Amino acid sequence: MKKSKKIALFHPWIKSKGGAERVVLELLEKSKHNFDVYTWVYDAENTFDEFKKYKINILAPKVGKKLARSHILRGLFFPISLFKKIPLEKYDAFLISTSGVGEFIAFRNYKKGKTFSYVHTPLREATEKIVKWNVENRHNKFPKKQIYLLAVKIYRILEKRAWKKMDLIIFNSELSRSRAEERGLIKNKKIEIIHPPVDLKKFKKMKNKNPSRSFVYISRLNPPKRQDILIEAWKIFIKKHPKYTLNIIGVPDNKKYYEKLKMISKNEKSIKIMIKSSDAQFKKTISSALAGIFLGYQEDFGIVPLEILSAEKPLLAVDEGGYVKVVKNHPLFHRIKEKHSQKEMIKEVSKELINFIEKKKTFEKNFGKSEKIKIKNFVKEIDKTLEKN
Repeated sequence: MKKSKKIALFHPWIKSKGGAERVVLELLEKSKHNFDVYTWVYDAENTFDEFKKYKINILAPKVGKKLARSHILRGLFFPISLFKKIPLEKYDAFLISTSGVGEFIAFRNYKKGKTFSYVHTPLREATEKIVKWNVENRHNKFPKKQIYLLAVKIYRILEKRAWKKMDLIIFNSELSRSRAEERGLIKNKKIEIIHPPVDLKKFKKMKNKNPSRSFVYISRLNPPKRQDILIEAWKIFIKKHPKYTLNIIGVPDNKKYYEKLKMISKNEKSIKIMIKSSDAQFKKTISSALAGIFLGYQEDFGIVPLEILSAEKPLLAVDEGGYVKVVKNHPLFHRIKEKHSQKEMIKEVSKELINFIEKKKTFEKNFGKSEKIKIKNFVKEIDKTLEKN
């Protein structure tokens, strides 16, 4: 048996209960190698409690917590990455976990031939399709729009230089790999695709044969997850089907956006927003739901959609995202056509909610019929890849 290695793992911010944080936690808990975690920001109160069992080395000052929640201001972590040194001489390898910006750590911290990267996605905000969506739906006012577009140009220059320092790049999905290819980041690079950890047995003992009339949407509360669009669509749907309820569960990634969600849903009693939910409550909410919803825009992979299907619940989700290639034509997958304007998307979501209720009997025939979703063991694949390289 090969001896375990000592690996420095950098993840830019551990600040919520998202898929990227779950990846880091999975490596800490299950890998046969010993990982030491380094990060710019660690928010113990809003991320998974299990992180408290491990030493988290924080590289940025306290002000970093605020910067980490602003998409535009995250670029200010660049100068921090130039000055902070990780003692890589103590480690056999260096693994950078990034969704963009995190790769800047390699400017000052590079272990020759042993610097690897797990890419959840190249920075979403610098991807052509998402830039267009952001300009239309988020950063559409002067001077915010101009600052954003300038930041994208500067970022792309720095990004190319940082990626040159990656000796092996592991992508979480085919979609993330294609984004890197479009930006010319992976020429002559060693590449692997390893899907994030998904516990497909999580809900096996919690089957509910008599589901309630509730729908559930579980995701971080931020604009790309589009809970605001769901609420507006729900208001249209509920007029036609008043007996149903909607549970929105997630940690606020953006306080302004969370306030907006509360404001637009306050007069609709059928909507409940829950920002604190234990793992037991989370499981109970899914197991008792009629169906799960997922509206993440251009989602890099998407763990929650797979968990919903593993609970043998119908999934109403957009037809673009990393999870779509894994889900394929699953009998419980009800596709919502992606629309790139908010008004059109509200109409599309409300239409498909109504369609789902009208076709509910067809889906009920498939309840309890588990179709296997094929996904390899994340930690075993990562361990094998690190050893091989």
